[in-house]
Amino acid sequence: MFDGLSSLQSLWLSGNQLTSLPEGVFDGLASLQELWLSENQLTSLAEDVFDGLASLRELGLYGNQLTALPEDVCDGLSSLQMLILHENELTSLAEGVFDGLASLTYLWLNDNQLTSLPDGAFEELGRLHHLDLHSNQWTSLPVDVFKGAGLGELWLNDNQLTALPAGVFEGLARLWRLNLSGNRLTELPDGVFGGLGILEYLNLSGNHLVGLTRDDPVFAGLPSDVALYLDDQTEADDQTDEEQTDEEQTVDPPPRSSSSRLAA
Repeated sequence: MFDGLSSLQSLWLSGNQLTSLPEGVFDGLASLQELWLSENQLTSLAEDVFDGLASLRELGLYGNQLTALPEDVCDGLSSLQMLILHENELTSLAEGVFDGLASLTYLWLNDNQLTSLPDGAFEELGRLHHLDLHSNQWTSLPVDVFKGAGLGELWLNDNQLTALPAGVFEGLARLWRLNLSGNRLTELPDGVFGGLGILEYLNLSGNHLVGLTRDDPVFAGLPSDVALYLDDQTEADDQTDEEQTDEEQTVDPPPRSSSSRLAA
């Protein structure tokens, strides 16, 4: 289909009505760096659909109807920095599905139907900075789910979490933003945030936590000036309403629909 375009670096196929991708559709596109397939009607992907795209840096698949990802679908994407999978219908992730994405920096999995995550789901993603998991359906997290991930921002808001295992955030020494708002948490293990020594923002509002204050043992190890939100109120008295609103914003992926591209 794309014969003779071996030097092509960017390909936008968003905003169409694609329901499937032909076998070998991207063969020969070894120089491709950006591939956008968002806002189509894709329900599945072949495990080898991205084979040969070793130069790919951005892959946009949001706004489709994907229910699962083949275990080996990301194999060979060693240069990928941005993977955008939000607003699909994913219910689970295969163990090791992201293995090999050594360069991945941004990952959006929000607004799916995920109910569980495998242990060490992000263990091979040492460069991962931004992980957005908000608006899914899980009620618990494996204790080792974030092991090995070099996270700076973690969004877990608007799920159905009822508890957090002690040690779930261990090793996330670079984490500076953590959003757990809008869950069903009723209590937290003492020191669950220990080790998050540079955390600047922690949102726990919209849960069922009662009686927590900044001095609670739950928050042992956190910086004294962390912006802390409890029960829909902030404990950071020096922030204005405008600043608080800014803090609560997630990082949205850049739009790559056909309409936005034409507008540019």
